[in-house]
Amino acid sequence: MLRFLLELTLLLGTLFLWVTGQLDPVQKRLQEILLDVMGETKLSYGVKKSLTGKKLIEDENLSMIQNTLGGQVSGVFGKGGAGHGLGVGLSKKL
Repeated sequence: MLRFLLELTLLLGTLFLWVTGQLDPVQKRLQEILLDVMGETKLSYGVKKSLTGKKLIEDENLSMIQNTLGGQVSGVFGKGGAGHGLGVGLSKKL
């Protein structure tokens, strides 16, 4: 019963934000918070998804190289990386 009430509250809250036109800023802020918790920026997450999202060749070794490369390049722009400041600055434009 408690779960139902929680889900209903979230649904009604989302509906209210959508109707009043406030859903996009709230969604953008939640996305920034979650990426920050994961140690990512929008730029680093986007780079990782574009480099590792679609497998070019269905070979296990090449897929491992592609995943490693995507993780390392995105790590440069993520939290603690050498390009973190650049990643934050560019992420604000996205």
